[in-house]
Amino acid sequence: MALNLLNDQIVHHHFNAGYIVLSYFVSFVGCWTALKLLHRRTSHRGYYNWYLLLAAAIAMGAVAIWAMHYIGNRAITMLDGQRELQIQYSAGYTGGSFLLPICVVSIAFYLLNLSEKVDIIRITVVGILTGAAVCGMHYLGQGGIANYYVSYGWPYVLGSAFIAVIAATVALGVFFYWKRNWTDTWWKRALCAALLAASVSGMHWVATVGTVYRLRRQARKGNGLGRQATVVIVLCLALGCCITLITFAVIGQRVKSLSAHRAQEVVLASTIFDTEGKLLVTPEGTLPSRKIAKTYLEGTYDKIFDIDHPVFVWLYRASHYWPGVADLIPMMKAHLRATQGAKPSNQWMDVATSGRTAVNGERDQVDFGTTFKELFCVAASELAEATQEPLEHMGVLFESIMYTGTVERPRKKRPFSRALDNNSLSNAERGQLPSSFGRGQLLFLVRQASRQDAMRLQAAGFGFAALTNIVPSLAHSMEVSTSELSVQLHQIQRSLSSESMLEPGVHFACYALRPKFHGRWDVLINKAHKNLFPSVHLTQSSLSTWQMDILQELNNLTVSECYLYLQNRMSHAESQEEVFLAQLDEAISSLAGQIDHPLFEDARFLARPFSIPCQTRDTSRHRRKATVMMFRVIADAHYSSPLNGRFEFGSSRLFRAQQHVYPGSPDHGAFARQIHLEFAGLAEAKAMSSINSGRSTPRRLSSISPTSSPTTANIGQREQEPPHRISQKSVGDVRSPKEPSKSHKAHTFFGGIHVQREISVDVNECQEHPELGQHNMELGAYGAHSEASVAPTEIDTFADELMILMMEERRQQTVKHQSL
Repeated sequence: MALNLLNDQIVHHHFNAGYIVLSYFVSFVGCWTALKLLHRRTSHRGYYNWYLLLAAAIAMGAVAIWAMHYIGNRAITMLDGQRELQIQYSAGYTGGSFLLPICVVSIAFYLLNLSEKVDIIRITVVGILTGAAVCGMHYLGQGGIANYYVSYGWPYVLGSAFIAVIAATVALGVFFYWKRNWTDTWWKRALCAALLAASVSGMHWVATVGTVYRLRRQARKGNGLGRQATVVIVLCLALGCCITLITFAVIGQRVKSLSAHRAQEVVLASTIFDTEGKLLVTPEGTLPSRKIAKTYLEGTYDKIFDIDHPVFVWLYRASHYWPGVADLIPMMKAHLRATQGAKPSNQWMDVATSGRTAVNGERDQVDFGTTFKELFCVAASELAEATQEPLEHMGVLFESIMYTGTVERPRKKRPFSRALDNNSLSNAERGQLPSSFGRGQLLFLVRQASRQDAMRLQAAGFGFAALTNIVPSLAHSMEVSTSELSVQLHQIQRSLSSESMLEPGVHFACYALRPKFHGRWDVLINKAHKNLFPSVHLTQSSLSTWQMDILQELNNLTVSECYLYLQNRMSHAESQEEVFLAQLDEAISSLAGQIDHPLFEDARFLARPFSIPCQTRDTSRHRRKATVMMFRVIADAHYSSPLNGRFEFGSSRLFRAQQHVYPGSPDHGAFARQIHLEFAGLAEAKAMSSINSGRSTPRRLSSISPTSSPTTANIGQREQEPPHRISQKSVGDVRSPKEPSKSHKAHTFFGGIHVQREISVDVNECQEHPELGQHNMELGAYGAHSEASVAPTEIDTFADELMILMMEERRQQTVKHQSL
């Protein structure tokens, strides 16, 4: 009866403060989850990014807006709290109000990540759409009230809409700016989420204060959710968002912990730049990377793993021709599992405890250098899988190693920590490297991604960030100084952005060597492109006979003697000859100005033209050659005069290897053949060990020495084989690795005997005397046969020839001084 008196009358209401606070917290959790999911979006393409967009829209629309609305309305208590007077909802309107904000916010978030440029118009449209989603959901939900007529004051409607649009625009605009610059840390996202939640809650409560409720005479049938059921559903949605946030927090902490551990290890990182000079990073803001080993195991400090190490040179060459390694990676994984007891890939080599191990449990049978090569190749293949790229597109190894772990992170103080520090052992007593070297090493696989490649990587979940924005967080994760990492990454970027080969024509150059410790040598190289040397371009055309005759007159003269000769000859030379002499004089002066160091004064001219691959747009197999005339000099190891900023002394071993790896080099096939010879013994050792494992007294497999492969020998120091002869260390197959014999592969993998002997076949003799061939071969009548073909062999480069020449001249000078 009392209810009938209230029909069509305004029913007064009051608010429950606890539900008001709860509604804001629910909205804040939903907004924070949505921004966290948007933070991980890297593009508007790809299933990964579409999933994140849908999840962010649900978190924002269903939790931050819809759930907040119904929890907020739960704070409204009609009259004195009589149950039959409390607000009831229509099922249709409730469902519609759930879907509306999700759809509208999906469009807004899609537009937000449509471009990485800060566009005020686009941000404003995103803010308007988000505010519209909040307002539309609110009034659609209010329209679903079954037992009250609802009316609104227009000032409150306009005020609530203004709050929703302005606060949403500011929150999303600031978030997008921070996200674009990779500076949206967790507390900044929380700040944006708080402002975004304020836009939702502010709109709701301003509109609610201006709302008037009149009781219906006959309430619409309310098949919607009850008040308690609404609270339960909303809390479940909020709990789901909390679980999502906790999951991301755990993942983030795991990434930080993994980065801290990898700063102490030897790690391979993928360093990919797009066409705008931005760097590829994971959603966590780190470089895609994989652990190679805990450290590089060497017996003495004179064999520290650096760019001059034979193993690094091998890795460098292998990365320039991945097809020569790709088919061996499954066998490498199998060998590592057999060696290390089938551990996961990131635990295959714990050198701190394992030392040198063998295939069948015997030590020193396979040296760690070979194992490290396998670990490197496997790490590269895992990076390829992680980036969803073929191994051949992973890039090449950068000619520098960065030491990580040089900057220690602040540690929490523990009880008695001072006493422990005072009594702790030194690095040397622990067997660790000096702190100046760092506790880890980082190797870079570098490449330039095309626009299509960059879009594909973004669709796979990776992002591209400007170096100025991402370097601080990267340096922190690697435990290195920001300046050091910035210099390294800019060097990589410069090496990818410009041509690293000579122009066609004739060049004058300087080949300067400097002795190093333990018999090593450095060579003067270009800082930006470490495969180049100081040089100047003389002419586009080739040298004629009379020009070569003039250059022969300069042979073995110093720079000052060359100047003097040219000046004297120009005084009585003809016009054509005078022009060429003037070009020579200008080229030598320009070269001296480039080097700008006293060492060039001692250089002597070598009147011998060297052919070096040069730049070309020709897509044919035959690359054009540039002609280079060299000044050569061996610098004093104790030169105190610094070099200019363009050149530096670098590893001669690595420099000689770089001359083999230009695009289209014929040496790639020869190197691939060497790789297959090196690792063939490992496959056969694995097969023999599996056979011997079933015997009571397994026999040790001998003559397996992958370290004797020519790939680990000094480049340029190998023996010169006579022409028309074949040198092979494997009887049974001398085919190129590009066309392996199927029968041979099966024979090798399943226990064939690999005989390592040096066999020389005189091809000319076999061709001239066919009667010495197959029919007269011993056991030929029983079906045995032999094959011989010319396998690809590496050709000495100019660097190899100059090294041999200068070492011989040095030896002769030493003998001459000793005789005096």
